[in-house]
Amino acid sequence: MKSFFTAARVAMPGLFAGVCVAALGANGALAGSYGLHEQSAEALGESFAGVAAGAGGLSAMFWNPATLTNNAGMQSSSSLSLLIPYSAPTFTGTNAIGAFAGIPALSTGTNQFVAPVALPASYSSYQVNDKLWFGLAVNTPFGLSTKNPLGSSAELWGLTTTVFTTDINPQIAYKINDWISVGAGLQIEYMETRQTAALAPIANPPVAQLKGSSWGVGFNLGVTVKPIDGTEIGIGYRSQVREGLTGNLTGVAPVAIPVSAPLTLPDSINVGLRQRISPQFTLLAGLEWTDWSKEQSLVVSSNGGGIVPAGAVIQTLAFNYRDGWMFSLGGEYKLDQRWTLRAGVAYEQSPVTNANRNVTLLDSDRYWLSLGASYQYNEKLKFDISYAHVIYASGTISIPASAATALFTPYPITYNANSAARGDVVSIGFTYRFDTPVAAVVAKY
Repeated sequence: MKSFFTAARVAMPGLFAGVCVAALGANGALAGSYGLHEQSAEALGESFAGVAAGAGGLSAMFWNPATLTNNAGMQSSSSLSLLIPYSAPTFTGTNAIGAFAGIPALSTGTNQFVAPVALPASYSSYQVNDKLWFGLAVNTPFGLSTKNPLGSSAELWGLTTTVFTTDINPQIAYKINDWISVGAGLQIEYMETRQTAALAPIANPPVAQLKGSSWGVGFNLGVTVKPIDGTEIGIGYRSQVREGLTGNLTGVAPVAIPVSAPLTLPDSINVGLRQRISPQFTLLAGLEWTDWSKEQSLVVSSNGGGIVPAGAVIQTLAFNYRDGWMFSLGGEYKLDQRWTLRAGVAYEQSPVTNANRNVTLLDSDRYWLSLGASYQYNEKLKFDISYAHVIYASGTISIPASAATALFTPYPITYNANSAARGDVVSIGFTYRFDTPVAAVVAKY
């Protein structure tokens, strides 16, 4: 992988491409690569098991719009998840940045700081009649941020990274009969990125910055099947969203350089099962596949501006991702009429491996351990709280001297480290039903 921002003028093409990778791959995301699972306080408590089959209540519409038909009347649900990731690569070997006469050596430590992030999500549904439902979900499906300290070996590959997305997702669902429902939705997604990195291997270097944003459109589809009483199976699909990021690169020239980088966010399929074992206990299971392997490279082009001709390809950068997989198992236990307890475990295969890991993306395979509870305050209002601990597998980062740009070829720049990461998530939420639930009619004979 090309060194990020290793020269202000000679290495400008490599500089821009490096920024794009870091900005689009924010480390610390608690899902594969820069994806985010944390869309529901209720679903977090069961490690997202069975969400495509309606586990997670109203928020299940994020994974499968057909689950809307499980929610009677007019309802609204909101959650706020606090993501607390941590990563600190351990430098191995010597600080091989070459013999720069008169330039102080950089620190070998990184002490990378992954900023805690508050992630909101909201859902609303309206039942038109016994067949038709409308819904609206607003989420942040991709994002997070990282920070490497000035004066560390990591500064050449990225100082600060921020990714922000907002997905507006109107939906419609139709209940064909008592055992099958279908749903569809439109994804309208805004993406914004910001990345800064050092321009020279010194303790207090000049800094360059890339900012970009775009709007993209996609869709989602789903179906739920209830073959027998107490069993629900769901399949949800979220399509690719094509983002045409445009923005400016500053700090490498007297004027800002307009640039663009088309990016296709991956599609995914989620399969879920809810199986009632007893009146109190429900077993949940889930399988999610994300098509990260389609993100093999990123083509960066100039939008003109006098320094680089418009339309010129600045660099084609390799991602070399593999597909992401998540396997989850959980359960719900109805303690009484007010309290429901949850627990879940999951294993997630990351698209990032030792071959493509870098200092701005310390992602790796991980395990989820979750607990949660719901409290039904009255017939209209319910509260949720959940906690998850995420354990990352260890990994390595290896950036060889051959990654150095032409300017620094006489002074090879290498980076080798063992990555370490973990994360905690705390989520709270509530669901409110605006209409008055109709009391069940009990037949008397």
